[in-house]
Amino acid sequence: MTRGHGLVIDVSSVPPKPAGAGRYAIELVSNLGQSAFRFDLVAKVRDVRFWEELSSEKVLLAAPDLRPARILWEQVMLARKLNLLDAGIYHGIHYTIPRDYKGPRISTIHDMTMIEHPEWHERVKVKYFSNAIRYAVDNADAIIVPSNFTKDRLEAYFGRLDKVHVIYHGVDHQRFRPIGDMAEDKWVGESSESIKVVLHIGTIEPRKNLENLVKAFEIVAENYPEIRLWLVGQEGWKSESVFKSIVSSKYSERIRLVGYLPEPELLNLLSHAACVAYPSLAEGFGFPVLEAMASGVPIVTSSGSVMEEVTNGSAWLCDPLDPHSISEKIVKAISGSEDSKSKVAKGIARSEKFNWAESTRRHLEIYSAFGFGLES
Repeated sequence: MTRGHGLVIDVSSVPPKPAGAGRYAIELVSNLGQSAFRFDLVAKVRDVRFWEELSSEKVLLAAPDLRPARILWEQVMLARKLNLLDAGIYHGIHYTIPRDYKGPRISTIHDMTMIEHPEWHERVKVKYFSNAIRYAVDNADAIIVPSNFTKDRLEAYFGRLDKVHVIYHGVDHQRFRPIGDMAEDKWVGESSESIKVVLHIGTIEPRKNLENLVKAFEIVAENYPEIRLWLVGQEGWKSESVFKSIVSSKYSERIRLVGYLPEPELLNLLSHAACVAYPSLAEGFGFPVLEAMASGVPIVTSSGSVMEEVTNGSAWLCDPLDPHSISEKIVKAISGSEDSKSKVAKGIARSEKFNWAESTRRHLEIYSAFGFGLES
């Protein structure tokens, strides 16, 4: 194992039920842990054991568990402790970097919605993360983004930034893969009635555009009695309007709020979905779309979004603001037509370009530019 110049990855922002950014942190640390290089971690006190077992590395510093205390600790104490330890490169995997740290600082900026669409987020988060993005743009030594779309949005707001590096996320093809004839596009319910599930995966929050998805489902449901809409994901901010739209729907009995699922259950459900509908208004990458591609599931997603970049011709693209457009593409996706099968095949092939080994290699390239892996 090689120590060289130090690297500290801060994963203290990862929540108990990790979604996109948290999944990125887990996969990056797991894959780095299998490399020949040593590194250190900053994690919440309650998560120390998880991260040490995942990476086979030690947690250098343990942050407070509660968010307000952790944020204060990050900006007041973290830099001081890292400076005393001469810790080397610092990588903040969720926008923020400590302001007074003297070593090289790298920030991962996932998307620009905190700045471009503050109405989609809690006011406290908007203020904190929009300031963090601005500070990273001015002061980070390197910025990592998960897509060209995010890079373009960042530069549209701040101007050209030579220190921005696009590194795609990956997908584990051993876990997310087509399972052939074992996974028909049907799900057998408790009554043994054959149904087709339109699946949405993601936190229930404004930018996921779920009210329009419910309206689109109602249009499809008029002519497809076997169709169901299942929403997988934890409850987020301002989710009440989504719940109201479901309760008031004439097809509410055919809509299911599944909640957050551990990965094994998610994989099982995904493999039986008739399609994944993901008409999000904005994302930095769109994990559910990539995982559906790798699993051989038809996809309906938003035109003009990062998902168009990720899917690259393998998805049915809709106008996310038009329920009729969404419903039209859902019907095509679940049809089993040659066009739908062709898109699925393209999606499987396209997904092969996204893997965590390559993503990790690209991260190591950036770390090495600041001396990581070089003998002191």
